[in-house]
Amino acid sequence: MSATKRMRLFQQPARGESSSEGGCLVFIFVWLILFSIFTAQPALAHGEHGEATPVLGGMSLITLDGFQAELLGSPRPLRIGAENKIIIKILRDGSLEPVRNGKVYMGVAPARLLNRSTAPEKNSTTKPDRPPVPLALAPEAIWAGNYTLALQFEEKGPYLVRVALAELDGKSFSPPAVFDFHVNVAAASGFTAGFLLLALTAIFIASGAVYWAIVRSRSPVTLSIPFNLLDIPWVNRFVSWQGFQPVLQIPTLVLIAVIAFLGFFDIQDGAKNLATKLTWILWWPGIIFTFILVGRLWCVMCPFGTLNEWAANLSRPDRLFPKFMRNLWLATLLFLLLTWADEQIGVIRSPQLTAWLIVFFAVLAIATGIFFQRRSFCHYICPITGLLGLYSMVSPVEVRTGDRSRCQKNCHQDCYRGNEEGNGCPMFEFPMTMDRNTFCNLCFECVRSCPSSNLALRLRSFGKDLWISRKRWLDESYLSVALVGVTTIVTAQMLTDWSNWISALARVIPTPIRTLMKPVTYLTLTESVAFFLGSLLLFPFLAFLAAWAARQISGDKEKGIIRTFTHLAYMFLPVGLAMHLAHNVSHLITEGPGVIPALQRTLIRYTRLEAGEPDWQFMPLVSSDAIYWFQILLILLGFIFSLNVGYRLTATLFDGQETTGKAFIPFTVLSLVFTLINLYLLNQPMGARHAM
Repeated sequence: MSATKRMRLFQQPARGESSSEGGCLVFIFVWLILFSIFTAQPALAHGEHGEATPVLGGMSLITLDGFQAELLGSPRPLRIGAENKIIIKILRDGSLEPVRNGKVYMGVAPARLLNRSTAPEKNSTTKPDRPPVPLALAPEAIWAGNYTLALQFEEKGPYLVRVALAELDGKSFSPPAVFDFHVNVAAASGFTAGFLLLALTAIFIASGAVYWAIVRSRSPVTLSIPFNLLDIPWVNRFVSWQGFQPVLQIPTLVLIAVIAFLGFFDIQDGAKNLATKLTWILWWPGIIFTFILVGRLWCVMCPFGTLNEWAANLSRPDRLFPKFMRNLWLATLLFLLLTWADEQIGVIRSPQLTAWLIVFFAVLAIATGIFFQRRSFCHYICPITGLLGLYSMVSPVEVRTGDRSRCQKNCHQDCYRGNEEGNGCPMFEFPMTMDRNTFCNLCFECVRSCPSSNLALRLRSFGKDLWISRKRWLDESYLSVALVGVTTIVTAQMLTDWSNWISALARVIPTPIRTLMKPVTYLTLTESVAFFLGSLLLFPFLAFLAAWAARQISGDKEKGIIRTFTHLAYMFLPVGLAMHLAHNVSHLITEGPGVIPALQRTLIRYTRLEAGEPDWQFMPLVSSDAIYWFQILLILLGFIFSLNVGYRLTATLFDGQETTGKAFIPFTVLSLVFTLINLYLLNQPMGARHAM
């Protein structure tokens, strides 16, 4: 499918609309294609940084005569324009004690020069000799057993690192033992040419959107009634079947129990334990893609939601969840804490912590079901219920009332209350008034319990809920903007310059207080404050500032700032979603193959299956360049989608075409700023955040 056709999936063309907008989009994407072919340097999944990390995730390991040598690099990835340190770490094999006072020589040379100098002559059958590389004595620095070569690279690309071991622990090697390692050097950080051209592209799109918003009027849209998928007999029978939910729920319950067992009792190495691999490398990055395709369908099979619902069905509690907590504030806080724990506590690298997290939420889900009605845990407590619900508004699948007039004439609310055929909606939704996917789990209890079969399962345009829904809530609007901050900051934490930024921020702490703490303590404190203040305050504050500016520019002072923010902040959801997808797609594709050797190791240990020898030197599923450009495409599509949603929302809040256009400008500018930040981050050298 062409890029232009993909864009049309995100837009609803107005009747009588001219082809100027389509021509504009075609021009934009042709420009991007030509730019990528003729001017862009090869880029990686996280930006223009070549093969930023060595093949083995930043390290290479060899053993020799009772010694173990590991190659490390700092910063990670190595890059031009900075002081780089190549470190060979020597340990005694077995005890892993550092080997001190050795004589180690190291040298570095570009691979392109070596390949040229060692190319065999035509018709030659002999192997080329080892290419010459100047060697220098590497001093033992920083830590015992770490022999360091400090240097600056002048060009990016592959390099050969030669290590010669002359003497270790009093044992001499004659001739010296020589080993070659291969590393890659990334481009310098900063405003790269790729980022500047992409920034111009985003500015061009924003300018076109402002022009379109002010000058062009929107024609009314007439929607034809979409096809009801429940009219297909086998689909209706399947979703109405009493075993529809158990057939999805029981396998995931078994799987989560196996993951918890492996987390507690299997090897406590996050790089090899299947529990951490499945949870944090496969499920955590991949689950977001299901939200935008099939909405909250995951909730039907979620093991925690299943435990919550089963406990509620068995105990039949009369209590409703406390009224003051029937919102997303608690769930948003839990989501932020879980994201923070990912970085600061290292949950993703600890199988045991992963297992304890599973046990904690399982107990919490059961306890909630015992004391409160239906799926209160899923609706109000689950850490991902907020982003899950908001992202589901983008999904092209919906369950709605077929004919609302039939419900208004004769309805006993069986779809909500339940009857002998079904339990009623477990998420407290009334299908007759439901106009969004936010809390629809696609469990089809309403379909089973409706006596008049007046429910419809339909396909619709992407993101339709964002502008047609009549319900706007402050907690949802706030989370829409906070998600932009979370995804941006979490991505920034992967930058090689992030540690330098945190060290600079830490100097804000008064010296007398800072000297009382260990460096790891005040650096962790600084990073945590930056994460929470940035996501909870800075990004929402900018959106409130845009709401204030919209009132001032439009001249419509009757709309309060909070009302304007609540109504229009949903337009930033596509920006945050795009960055979330771009961030996760890299983890999923580059680190996802690591699940295979972990699965092989687990099957060999716990079963009699011949699973093959695990190969931990896995490769990404697709090339780095493909990942990078897919990320950029996601960011730009999210930006365009944001502008489309934003104008539709502005037109429903403000009266008059001119007022709407003026009020739209500040939100367009802020969406542009968020997009430029994301494009900048993806064009910087990064390390693997989930490397274990």
